[in-house]
Amino acid sequence: MTMTQTASDAEVRKSLRSVFWRTFTMGASWEYTRQMGTGYAYAMTPALRKIYKNSNNEMSKALVRHMQFFNITNVFAPFTLGTSIAMEEENAKNPDFDPELINNIKISLMGPLSAVGDSLILTTWRIICTGISIGLCKAGNLFGPILFLLAYNIPTTIIRYFGLKLGYEQGTSLMQRMSDSNIIQSISEKASILGMMVIGAMIPSYVIVNSPIKIGTGKAAVSLIKTLDQILPYMLPVLATLGVMWMLKKKWNVGWILVTIIAVSIVGTWLKILSI
Repeated sequence: MTMTQTASDAEVRKSLRSVFWRTFTMGASWEYTRQMGTGYAYAMTPALRKIYKNSNNEMSKALVRHMQFFNITNVFAPFTLGTSIAMEEENAKNPDFDPELINNIKISLMGPLSAVGDSLILTTWRIICTGISIGLCKAGNLFGPILFLLAYNIPTTIIRYFGLKLGYEQGTSLMQRMSDSNIIQSISEKASILGMMVIGAMIPSYVIVNSPIKIGTGKAAVSLIKTLDQILPYMLPVLATLGVMWMLKKKWNVGWILVTIIAVSIVGTWLKILSI
């Protein structure tokens, strides 16, 4: 049964309000392995309690599902949350629904929304608000910081609220239209491919491998990094990522993977193979 079928309209609105307020804390649990994944699961919890209130097992599966890696411009996170809630409702009522589609859609939304959010909110609107406020602050006007808080947070809060509402309402109707067609499998496959492309494109930004080694001598010496990048851009970060993937496939504990990375970094720097 869906959340709207198992609870009154007041209860639905209450759970969505809880999800909305929790989106402000999603970045508090940010860490390197899942980034915003823990915060995403925390924000989803009020809705999941309504959807799976008669099944602790399905509730546990849903929490594990939403603990996976996730990162997005926080302001646009509610839209993805609303879509996830609608899809969880469909999963609860439709035994033929593939739950893997939920994370595939999450990942496929993550990249485009982050691109828009980072450029529009973080590097444009926030800077504009800062520039206006700095002028007042330099003049000793106490309204400067207050203006910044109001100018930045009022529009972004509105985006959060209507983003959650739009994601939930449109996601529900989308799932209803898709439930009677064979389009779900096609979307799942394409969203999975897009998601892997998005994560792959993040390697140069999040995986940094430097080396002081140079090929040749004197002025003719060429950096090893530049040489490898001419063969395959960001070759060393890609190789490092593949190495971590191999460890994960071998079911290494995440803690041991981190210890291995730290140990290799220290030893490599000491041997002057790697550099900061």
